[in-house]
Amino acid sequence: MIQELCAEHRALEAQAAQLLAIVSAATPDTAAVAAMRWRMAQALFDHCNREDWLIYDRLLFSGDAIATQVAWLYRQEHGLLGPAFASYVAAWPVGRITQEWEHFRAETRILMADLAERIAREEEVLYAHAERIIARQRAAA
Repeated sequence: MIQELCAEHRALEAQAAQLLAIVSAATPDTAAVAAMRWRMAQALFDHCNREDWLIYDRLLFSGDAIATQVAWLYRQEHGLLGPAFASYVAAWPVGRITQEWEHFRAETRILMADLAERIAREEEVLYAHAERIIARQRAAA
């Protein structure tokens, strides 16, 4: 389960790298931007839903005070990730991307850096608690 979520993280990182490569061009390729943002939005939505069910719910109802606290803090941030990406897409229609290419590039780099940081923190902290809870539940069974 956690390996699958990590694989989804690797896919999101690969998509982020592709988007960053697209925005590294001197001139906008709005079709490529739109296609990549759509793929990322779908992957992010699917991943967040799976993660919510497989990780957050398990930790929140684990009876482990530390895991519950960590899950609660991360879930509060987690709930902002999808809307932040949706706001980014909505704020940057094709016409604006073309007119404000440098500004769009900068915002894209910031958002992708935020995504990379979030992935790293989830794997280092949140998933470690999930693995500990899963191991404890298996040992008790």
